[in-house]
Amino acid sequence: MIYLVVKAAVGLVLPAKLRDLSRENVLITGGGRGIGRQLAREFAERGARKIVLWGRTEKCLKETTEEIRQMGTECHYFICDVGNREEVYQTAKAVREKVGDITILVNNAAVVHGKSLMDSDDDALLKSQHINTLGQFWTTKAFLPRMLELQNGHIVCLNSVLALSAIPGAIDYCTSKASAFAFMESLTLGLLDCPGVSATTVLPFHTSTEMFQGMRVRFPNLFPPLKPETVARRTVEAVQLNQALLLLPWTMHALVILKSILPQAALEEIHKFSGTYTCMNTFKGRT
Repeated sequence: MIYLVVKAAVGLVLPAKLRDLSRENVLITGGGRGIGRQLAREFAERGARKIVLWGRTEKCLKETTEEIRQMGTECHYFICDVGNREEVYQTAKAVREKVGDITILVNNAAVVHGKSLMDSDDDALLKSQHINTLGQFWTTKAFLPRMLELQNGHIVCLNSVLALSAIPGAIDYCTSKASAFAFMESLTLGLLDCPGVSATTVLPFHTSTEMFQGMRVRFPNLFPPLKPETVARRTVEAVQLNQALLLLPWTMHALVILKSILPQAALEEIHKFSGTYTCMNTFKGRT
């Protein structure tokens, strides 16, 4: 235990050796735009062998694919709704036949309905759970077995800090992200005895993409939204460093500590003071 703590402390000071990506085939769900597009760029810049993009909007997928190819990296796209189990399994088979084995799976696809429970349509609530949570079950089941055989693989979950601290007005998103966090926590522990296969969970603060357009906190200068480029860069670095958990920015660690020691009444006052209690009132994002 002491050795592991010291090792982690040393890692914060001394630069660690980054994993070579030149032999890795990367698949990114929700890869056509937003953070997914930035992840494709970052993996390409860092030398990934092949990149595969999944999504539901062909126009975005095609644009990103062409951009990655112009960077000199082999790239393919497949239209796939990760919330549809059979579609995931069929598309995964097509990927293996056309591209080969996937060694890094990035579960990035997500949707947000952006309403309270009573204002939410039942089908919209189900859609969030199917894509944000169950979709990760299906993609992981589709690609993890071969990773275990090869003893080479990495499962990445682009989650959200809202998995740890929910807000009103996004009950579908917060619930699905909390479920996905538990999924990854269990999966990561389950892979401890699986040589060569690891997992990374990324929990970023509000990121400036069209998905959460209109969301406002009270002190934007104190809590500015993250740039997609920053989230992508830190995520790929976490994969290369085999980092199990990444909170962005680092100040979000304070949130975890505060939630564990403060009474609920105090946490509620923090929500009201910071503006997170009403931040979704101006939500105009993409659902």
